[in-house]
Amino acid sequence: MRARGWTTALVLIAVLVRIAAVLVLRSHTVPRSTFEHGEIAANLLAGKGFSVKFLGAEGPTSQQAPIYPVLVAGAYAIGGVGTPRALLLLQIGQALMGGALVAVVIGLGRVVAPERPRIALIAGAIAALHPTLVYAATHVQVASLATLLLASTFLFAHRAKAKDDRRGPLLCGFLLGLTALTDPILGLAAPGLMGMMGRKRLASSGLIALAAALTVAPWIVRNYFVHHELVLIKSSFGYAFWQGNCSLSEGTDKVVRASIDSFLVKKPASLKEWNESLWAARHEAGYIDDIALTKDDYRTMSAMSEPERSRWLMRWALADLRAEPSRYPRLCLRRLRYFVFWDETNPKTRSPVYRVSQLTLTIAAVSGWLLMGASLRRRWGPMMLVTVLIALFHSSTIVSARFHLPIEPFMALWAAGGMVQAPSSKNLTS
Repeated sequence: MRARGWTTALVLIAVLVRIAAVLVLRSHTVPRSTFEHGEIAANLLAGKGFSVKFLGAEGPTSQQAPIYPVLVAGAYAIGGVGTPRALLLLQIGQALMGGALVAVVIGLGRVVAPERPRIALIAGAIAALHPTLVYAATHVQVASLATLLLASTFLFAHRAKAKDDRRGPLLCGFLLGLTALTDPILGLAAPGLMGMMGRKRLASSGLIALAAALTVAPWIVRNYFVHHELVLIKSSFGYAFWQGNCSLSEGTDKVVRASIDSFLVKKPASLKEWNESLWAARHEAGYIDDIALTKDDYRTMSAMSEPERSRWLMRWALADLRAEPSRYPRLCLRRLRYFVFWDETNPKTRSPVYRVSQLTLTIAAVSGWLLMGASLRRRWGPMMLVTVLIALFHSSTIVSARFHLPIEPFMALWAAGGMVQAPSSKNLTS
């Protein structure tokens, strides 16, 4: 009962802190904050289907995975298309997701390390209060939902492994499919899940794979009819690779401009003003597209199918890299640094709050991994595998601050494991 009380308290704290951030920062009143998600949602409600204007042409799209734009469309249907009321409703919903995330993190801690119940509560507290996870709730972006789904997939995988029945792996596979339909890169969780099941549970691994495949199959079939070729969830990999690797890129999708300094308020009168200045600086930075693509480029791409536009940009990026072979490894190392610490091309990550919290969690997670002992490291191994795969993928292609959010619940667990392990290491080193 006492543990349940602490869980309830941490869930409520997580929700209230995020709602407070939404109300104080008032990001729902910031113009141009919904990006492609908002445009797709508006088109859905206008009867245009899942469509967007992308790279010179407008029409049915697979530029984004489907789950989050549909969620945005739900908020628009209730509060009005693109209105502050609708965005406020969406962000309050994301605050509730934050509470659910804390419950999932606590559940993960309990199922993986039942002999150390404090790990679960400490990790839950970190997930409830870590600034980047809180701040994510104030954005119209996929990260909050993706983070919740990835952590939930691992929670249900551990429960499925413990019960060893068919229902658990099927539910786990369904969650993996939803995760991929929210952010396809997080499909990299599959090797970790299969490793967790091990050779003795090949049937469970098969059920997970089957359920995940059936979950994403309708969207892939839809893509085939829309694009007349096989598109696995999103069509934009080549486009993203071009953004991160063309000759003008710094390894991300953003432009480094000296002019953004004039948009950052040195001594803001309120948190709302501080947040607005960050948004203004972010809009001033813009995208690589703004400086690298000409009207002729857009005209050329407008005659292509959406997947072909992405392939065309991929070939462009590869040609740039072949012209300067040493540049790609430098970009990869830079992106790895950006991923582990912070994206230096993003004006928002200049905030001392962001940098201090990110550095603190990173140090705590690494220290925790080293301190927790061999037994716990083996149990957390599948999550570490997925974390490494996600880091390597983004280091190789393109990186952004939001890509780091899904692994932060895992980092919270490792940090908590080190904190609890330190007093009595002999119990977990066997």
